Amino acid sequence: MGTISEKDFIDELKFCLGEEDVVKAKALLQFASDSNIDVSVQKKALLELAKGPERVVFPLLEFLTKIDISSQDVQEGLYDLILDKAYGNTDLVIDYITQNEKATRIQFIRAAGDLFLNDTLPALIQVVHGETDPEILLPAVQSLGALRQDQGLEAFAYLAGHSDLNVRKAAIFAIGEHGSRTAADKLLEFLGEDEQTNKLAIEALSDMQDLYALDQLTRLLSSRTTIIRDTAIDQLMKLGKKATPLLTRAFKNAEADYLVHLITTLGYIGDQAAISPILDIINTQPKDANIRQAAYEAMERIPSPKTAICLAQGLQDPEETVRMSAARAVDKNLSKPLVAGLKNIVREGSDGADKTVAALIDTEAGNIFNFLVQEESFQKLAKKHIVNTASPATRKTFLKHMSGIGQKEFVETVSQEVPENGNGQEQQTKIIVVDDSKMMLKLYQNKLSALGFTPQTFHRPEDAIPAILSEKPDLVITDLNMPNISGLEMTREIRKKFTRQDLPILMITTQSDFVEEKSGDIDVNDTILKKSGINKVLHKPFTDEKFNASVFEYVSN
Repeated sequence: MGTISEKDFIDELKFCLGEEDVVKAKALLQFASDSNIDVSVQKKALLELAKGPERVVFPLLEFLTKIDISSQDVQEGLYDLILDKAYGNTDLVIDYITQNEKATRIQFIRAAGDLFLNDTLPALIQVVHGETDPEILLPAVQSLGALRQDQGLEAFAYLAGHSDLNVRKAAIFAIGEHGSRTAADKLLEFLGEDEQTNKLAIEALSDMQDLYALDQLTRLLSSRTTIIRDTAIDQLMKLGKKATPLLTRAFKNAEADYLVHLITTLGYIGDQAAISPILDIINTQPKDANIRQAAYEAMERIPSPKTAICLAQGLQDPEETVRMSAARAVDKNLSKPLVAGLKNIVREGSDGADKTVAALIDTEAGNIFNFLVQEESFQKLAKKHIVNTASPATRKTFLKHMSGIGQKEFVETVSQEVPENGNGQEQQTKIIVVDDSKMMLKLYQNKLSALGFTPQTFHRPEDAIPAILSEKPDLVITDLNMPNISGLEMTREIRKKFTRQDLPILMITTQSDFVEEKSGDIDVNDTILKKSGINKVLHKPFTDEKFNASVFEYVSN
């Protein structure tokens, strides 16, 4: 074991403990480091210390916290011994918390929390207010949080703005661990311009998991601040089915933007229990097209053939985005009654039959085609859309599917009538579109194709960012609210490399985050746009004229 005899070392330690000679014991223990004795001897020394009286062992444990010991097992054994001897010796623990060297203080601060020593509360609060070293502050916050005393809340609030992210995070989550309504309200007070603090406070609120805290979390979906709203959505999605009753209960009297996010979040969760409340919204036919679209998109994510017949009405909606969302929902919820209803809808002469067929084709609703293909009116309307309107990508997908189900004659007839260059001369302009809704991606693809562009689409911002940074496009079109990475967060990543002049970003959203009311009119707030890095915002629902003008503002065909 090196230059020191194992037997002599242990025998001498036993003698010092028996004589209660702390001075000699410390002199001996200075040789307890890795460089002098083996791990096995260090462990045996701890076993002997465990047998000694607290008044002797306590200062020796304090001394050992300063010795160089690399073995994790020995370190854990030392801490276990500190816990054993500290219980019932609160006054000594307080002394070591406030009047000792850093390494010792940290160990006894930890012990105060692990042993739930409430009498150490004033000392821990003193540490929080008096220390600047994050290595001391972190265990102090964690132990103070473990005590769950009201006096600790103000101390945590004091650290919630700390420059060290780990300290700030520990303080905010300690408030959440308190578990009271007061704690939940305190977390809500932190919500403001600091995005990192916003995220931490909302995560802590979610972790509380009591009814009041979760109700407050749900209310955050109505926030006008994107990062607050998106973080709340992410946390509710993590809660899963547990969040369904909270979200559906909030439907009552919810304003349009709020209701859209409630419905969308339910769609992401995918709980069958949400179907009836969402269908109730569909059946009321809300005036706001964004609500109708959100409802159909949610139903696409929560398939239920028993209720699918209620979705058919969406195929005749006046708004294209709603029709396409309904088409995708119908395709995922097919049933015999629904197929029968669809055949009636697409028969020639029916109101909106052409728009219905276009929506089914543009969303690539392949399951439905298998049932409608024998309908002469469907083939006639499909041919008209494919030849005159559909994007090249949509045309290719549809004809391939029709060929696969034995409609080769139809495919040949249609192919002969398609213009040689499609719908016009395609441009070399590079446009990237990012949206978590596959339906919206198809919509943008079709509209851009009609303008002569061939966009590159991404369903996930995390996939789009590398592509944008590696080869700069001419224009980026993005949604605002997306899981994991919002449109604003993606924009910030892009702006690290490309300025607003280098690469324009067009954001399309249902939200009013970038607008302000002036004398009853709604104006885009240019100051907010510049701060966010966005060049232009287009609000849903939008007309083809507005969409086209927004695109041509930055690129030309």
